[in-house]
Amino acid sequence: MIIGSRKPAVLQDISDFEKKIQSILPNDYKDFLIKFNGGRPFPASFKFFSDRTDASSVDQFLSLGKEKNSNLEKYYFNYKNRIPSGFIPIAHDAGGNLVIMKLKNEDNQIYFWDHELEADEEENPNMENVYLICKSFSDFINNLFDEEI
Repeated sequence: MIIGSRKPAVLQDISDFEKKIQSILPNDYKDFLIKFNGGRPFPASFKFFSDRTDASSVDQFLSLGKEKNSNLEKYYFNYKNRIPSGFIPIAHDAGGNLVIMKLKNEDNQIYFWDHELEADEEENPNMENVYLICKSFSDFINNLFDEEI
């Protein structure tokens, strides 16, 4: 269930965004934007597929629109030089960390980007503060669970 979703995105909004980022979004994520376009999931918690043993939760999915604190395009351009190349932010947790999606070929895995461990300004972003959550956006949504984090 998604609470507080935004006005649904239309295909033109998605196409315009894809042109700006010079990448194609996966179909399951496009479907999410068309149906919900952001919002707060319930349940919202997720664990990591990697060796990290803690968990987090989605505070807000980003949306295509003019929202101040959840604007997908704004987040993309604000973070594109802070997160590894080939990724876009799709959500954030309550602590300012991001859920990011890899946009390379058919590999659209979902990762957690820990802002506390990000590269210094003079360094290129790398994968040292990025942790695999799951293999697709659909898997991510379907595996969210209810737990206080």
